[in-house]
This record gives sequence, C-alpha cells and structure tokens, in this order.
Amino acid sequence: MKSAKTIITWAVASLLAACSGERVSRPNILLITLDTTRPDRLGCYGWEAARTPNIDALSERGTRFEMALSTAGITPMAHASILTGLNPYNHGLRVFHGEIGHTLVDEVPTLPEALTSAGYDTAGFVSAYPLSPFYGLSQGFETYKTGIEDTQDMLDLSRPVRSLRESVLLNEPRSRYQRRADSTTQEAIEWLEAREGSDPWFAWLHFFDAHDLSLVPPPEWAAKFEVSYDEIPHQRNLAAKEAFYDMEVAWMDFQLGALFEHLESSGDIDNTIVVLTADHGQGLSDGQRLHGWSRHRLVYQWSIQVPLLIAGPGIPAGEVVNALARITDIAPTVLELANVPPPGPMDGTSVLPMIAGTETTPRIAYADALNLQDTHSPLSRLPEICRDDLHAVFDGRYKLIHHRNTPERSELFDLSQDPDEQINLYSSEPEVVERLRAFLVRDDALKLQSASGDSEGPDTSALEGLGYTGD
Repeated sequence: MKSAKTIITWAVASLLAACSGERVSRPNILLITLDTTRPDRLGCYGWEAARTPNIDALSERGTRFEMALSTAGITPMAHASILTGLNPYNHGLRVFHGEIGHTLVDEVPTLPEALTSAGYDTAGFVSAYPLSPFYGLSQGFETYKTGIEDTQDMLDLSRPVRSLRESVLLNEPRSRYQRRADSTTQEAIEWLEAREGSDPWFAWLHFFDAHDLSLVPPPEWAAKFEVSYDEIPHQRNLAAKEAFYDMEVAWMDFQLGALFEHLESSGDIDNTIVVLTADHGQGLSDGQRLHGWSRHRLVYQWSIQVPLLIAGPGIPAGEVVNALARITDIAPTVLELANVPPPGPMDGTSVLPMIAGTETTPRIAYADALNLQDTHSPLSRLPEICRDDLHAVFDGRYKLIHHRNTPERSELFDLSQDPDEQINLYSSEPEVVERLRAFLVRDDALKLQSASGDSEGPDTSALEGLGYTGD
C-alpha cells in the first residue's frame, strides 16, 4: 500500500539517522483547534452549503478521519486531552470549577513540554478565557497569548451578568473575554515572522468564533452570507442562529487561508505537519430535535464528534480513515512525526498505523460530562435524563452512556443502525453493556479526585459573559 510505504519509509529513515548520530530534520507542527465546530458543517465532510475551501483543500492534501471523538463537550477539558494524550480521569481537569479538579496541574506532562525539551520553539495563540492560563493549558509553551491579557485588569467582578442584547453582536477584533480569528491569526503570523534561528517550531492556533454570538465578523463579511446584524436572533430561533454559526465557521476558514498563504510564501509549508481538529461540536437544531439541547456539554455524537485532518510530510494525500480515532491520539501522533519520545504514559496512541492500514485492534473512545460536579453546569435547564454525571464509552459500533447516580437510566446505542442515538438498547443488550462498563472499571474512569492546591475559582464574569451561567 502506497500510504503505508510512505510513512514507514519516513519513520525508518528518521530512526537510522538518529542511530547514526546524524541530525534529523524535524518537521514544524501546526495544531489548529476550531472551538465548537461540528465536522458535518465542513465541505470535506459532506456539508453542501459549507464555505470552507481552505479546510477542504487541507483535507485533499492530507488524511481525513471520518470518525473522531472528543473526551468532553466543554473547551478546557477537551483541550487538556488534546495536549496531554490523556482521558479526563487521568489528566485531572474535569470541570470549570468545583470540588474536583478544575486545572491542569504541573505534574501532568504535556505535548508542548516534550517538544520544548526537544528543541522546538513553542507558542500557543488562543482566543478565549476558557483557555486562559487559569486552567493550566499554557503549561510548556515558551509563548502563550490569549488576546485578552490587556483587558483582565479592567474586569469588574461586581458587575451584574450582562443581558443577551448587551453581550452579542460586538463588531470588534476582541472583547473582554474572547477575540476573533483575524486577531489571533495576525498574532500567530507576527510570531512566525519574528522567529530567529533554524529550530523547528510548534504552534497551537485556537479559534473561538463559532462558540457564540458575542463577537461577530465584520458586517461586510456577514452580508456575503445574507446575515444582518440589525436584529439579534432569538435564543429559540435555531435557524437564524445556524446561519450565524455557518457564517462564523466560514470566517475561521477564511483566516486559516491567510495563515496557509503565509506558510506558502515563507517556504515553511512543505516541512510543516498540520493537524486540524475541534474540542467539541454543537447541538444546533439536530441536538434540539433529537435530545432537547441545542448547545454542547453533553456526550451525544453531535456534541463530541469532531473533525480530524492531518497533512504534511509523510502523510498521504486524499486518504480517508473510517476507523475510530480520538483526540487523545493527537499528541502521540505528533510526537512520533517529530521523532520525540512521549513525556509519560498516554491513553491515546499514534494514528500512523491507522493511516498505513496496519492496525488490527479497534480503539475505545471515552468521554464524560460531570454535570453534578461542575458549579457552572446549567443543571435545571439540561434535558432531564442528562442531569447526572455521564460517562460514555464507544467501541466503533456500540456506545454506552453510563449514568453514575442513576445507572438504571443508562443508555446504549448501536450507532451502525441508529446514528441519531434514539433507540436505547440498555435493557436488551446486557452483554454489550457489561463489556463496555468493564472498560470504566478497568481504567478506573469513574474516579473523582478532589482538587489539589488552592481552591481559587475562575473569573466568574468571564464565564458568564461567554454563556456559562449555570442555573
């Protein structure tokens, strides 16, 4: 198989060079995470109305994973898994805030730490408060920018929660709590231009635009999509909100075009591995119709299925992998491509054998939503069946959603026959239930560990300004 030969040849050449003492030319690594972005709203995943030409072109020159799952439907927890290769019960960042872990502690090794130690220049350019250093996700980066650093001293924690009308449709490059993709992209390009020396680089670029309506693209961009800012969409007008959603996904794609153009002009593109994914999805009208929830946080597929594209040297072009992948697989894959040893044990494993067609053992994906532990969980507004701590296990066909406090209300779906997760087989398939529940027991996935260190809480006004208002 040509793709297998390409990858194996590259890996063997790197290994031989390392054994002979020859300096290995390591690739640059660009990690892109698109907040709240469903794969089925991208052109390369089949959305006919999508305007995502740059993401689609990336898919054509690389490998696309048809089924990739996140570990959580919330930004900090999922990104911690991307950066550590660990499931939440092992990296310890479980909730926005509560009596259990709500920051990534220093003892947990990260991808940027490993790459920095190996001589990479490392930088993170993120776009919202949920990825601020408070949550520990800056760990290991030499440069880390959120775009809201200069506004933190202006935060008035005594200020009442802003109304919807006050907090949406702000036509500015940034607000007190987040910034637009154009602002983040420009800062990343400036960092790339200012670099000196020949060391390889690792850059993480995170866009928040599709998450909510707080910050929107310029009006002239909205006009291209027949979206007007004259009237704020009502919370229940999902069709209007989806028009905004698709527009903001397209806006993120447009900014990626500027970044890719810079990599082309600088000559970096041919030696850069690009990994594009998301932290989680969004319910939209599907989630509302199927499960009574149009946002994220939960563990149904519309909340935790994410895009995953990998392109660059050693990665075959135009390939599609149908086997199950996980966001915990990203860190070990990047480290293998960079010829850097992992800094510690990881729950994920490299996807290179999947691309090469040599993997024979199916993977198991895990996700959770600890709605009873998180002080910022909108518990009373969640679908009634989801008002529990939820632990999901998926083997590529069957998916168990274990309810911690009310196990008799747990759910089992056969996604090969029921991709919308409507037919609960929990009572009729006890052997499948026990097989998947055994994973939770074997991996100690149900453990809840108290928060270590100080109990300082997050910036409550920032979370409220981004819609995380609890009850």
